[in-house]
Amino acid sequence: MYQPQVPLIAMSPGFRTVQLAEVELGRLVLLRPAADIAAAAGIGLRADALSAQGDLTVGVLRLRPTRFERCALDDAVIAIDLDYLLEADLASAVARVPASGDLVVAARRPAAAGIYVAPLWGSADGLLDIASAVIRPFAAAPKAAAQVVLGWRIVEREQRMRSLFERLPAEPYLQELPRRVQHGEDCD
Repeated sequence: MYQPQVPLIAMSPGFRTVQLAEVELGRLVLLRPAADIAAAAGIGLRADALSAQGDLTVGVLRLRPTRFERCALDDAVIAIDLDYLLEADLASAVARVPASGDLVVAARRPAAAGIYVAPLWGSADGLLDIASAVIRPFAAAPKAAAQVVLGWRIVEREQRMRSLFERLPAEPYLQELPRRVQHGEDCD
């Protein structure tokens, strides 16, 4: 079958069927529906996961629902040829216990921000290091400690108004504080 070197019809973004080994870490991939979730096909990021023991697992980070999926290097995937940016939504910053998919701003970490992935290895959680596209073990100091989480979206680098994926954080867990009544004042 004839396949021209340069496509006769231009398309953005471009799609290529390749082996996972040919996709660079951090690049977008189009994923087939997962057998264990009732979700349509979606997008993911080529990422690897590092265990606390130092074992590296090859795979992809599915963005909806956010979870790491182990893959073999010779698995066929659809690479998305598109330069993108991950944009943090500063107006959405809240302090709460993170949920899988949240953009977490974590102090005392090599990377100041990452995408929270839970559970990663059974009961252990991970944080996708944005700079290296490697998920590393993440343990907040106590388990239920609030973290600063942000909404985020993936946009095309050239056309920043073109949003490819959006993740808004869930509402913070608000605790109503008791009202202080000051004596001698009208409390209307």
